[in-house]
Amino acid sequence: MEPGQVWSLGDYATVGDRWSSAGISLARDLARPQIRFLDVACGPGAMALTAARTGAVATGLDASPSLLDHARARAAGTDIAWREADMTAMPFADASFDVVASAFGAMFAPDPSAMAAELRRVCAPGGTIAVLAWTPESPFGMLRTLASAYLPPEAAGPAIEDWGTPERVAAFFGTPVDTEVRVVDVRWPSLNQAVEEITTLTPGMVLVREALEADRTWPRLVDEVTASFTAAGVTDGSGYRLPVAYLRTTVRR
Repeated sequence: MEPGQVWSLGDYATVGDRWSSAGISLARDLARPQIRFLDVACGPGAMALTAARTGAVATGLDASPSLLDHARARAAGTDIAWREADMTAMPFADASFDVVASAFGAMFAPDPSAMAAELRRVCAPGGTIAVLAWTPESPFGMLRTLASAYLPPEAAGPAIEDWGTPERVAAFFGTPVDTEVRVVDVRWPSLNQAVEEITTLTPGMVLVREALEADRTWPRLVDEVTASFTAAGVTDGSGYRLPVAYLRTTVRR
C-alpha cells in the first residue's frame, strides 16, 4: 500500500490533533518572518500554519490527499503552499528551505538514513533540521512493541522507536545532533475513548487490526493497550491525561 493510502486510513486528522501542541511548540521556536519553513509529513497542517502565522514562508508536504484537504481547510485564508508527495523523495531543489521540520512523520520512513539524507538535501546551508519522535519507552512508542508481538517481522513496519533514541538518530544523520526529551500531555474525555481512538483512528493500528482479526488476536492486543494506558495515564475530574515522552532532535546544516 502506498504511503498516501496508508495515511488516509482511520482519522489521523482527529486523533493527531490531540498531540499537535508538540509540533506547534517546535514551529514557534524555529519559525521567523520571511524564512522558508518546510513541514514534512504535515498531516492536517498545524505546524505549517503556526509557522505561517509568524510570517514565515511556509510549505506543507504530505502523501495523503485527505490530510492535505484538512490542512487547506484549516489554513483557509493563510498563504501556505501545500504539496502532495512522498517525503522520501521530495519534489524540491537542494537547499530550498531554511527550516525543515517533521513532527512524528519522518520516523515512519522505511529507510531512516535515506530519510535523514533527504531532510539534509532540501535544507539550506546554515539552516536547521528538526525531528520529533516518540521515545521507545513512552506509551506511544510501546504501541509498536505491543503490536509486533502479534505480527511477523516483515509486517511490523519501520522501527519508529529508533528516531526516539539519541544514538540511533545521530547515526541516521551521520553528524552531531542536539536532542532533548520532552513530554506532551495528551488528553481525552476518558480512558476508554483514548483506547478507542488510538486503536481505530491511527493508520498503523488500522492495518494491525486488519492483520489480526482473522486469527482473533485483536481483542487481546486492545486489552494490552488498555493496560498500558491505564498504568501510564491519569484519570481525574477533567478526564483522562496521558503524558507521552518524545525526543526533539535538532541538526544544524
